[in-house]
Amino acid sequence: MEIHKPNAQPLSSEEIAHLEKLKSVAEKAIEDGKFSQYETEQIKSLLWADGKVTSDELKTLHQTIKSVMGDEAPQIEWEPHRR
Repeated sequence: MEIHKPNAQPLSSEEIAHLEKLKSVAEKAIEDGKFSQYETEQIKSLLWADGKVTSDELKTLHQTIKSVMGDEAPQIEWEPHRR
């Protein structure tokens, strides 16, 4: 599915730099085929840095995982919620 954004503005140099950093962090995190809790938190922190997650950020993250993992899903380390 292709998404068209007719009112989209070109990305600023800061936004491009942010997406490149996100891509770099994700590539390093997924190189072993799994996301640790620390790596997941690091990526979440980048995604929510400005208080919102954009479609460009999600697309970058998805494409990065796909380029490293192909069709295989990465493992995600998690800890059950404790009360």
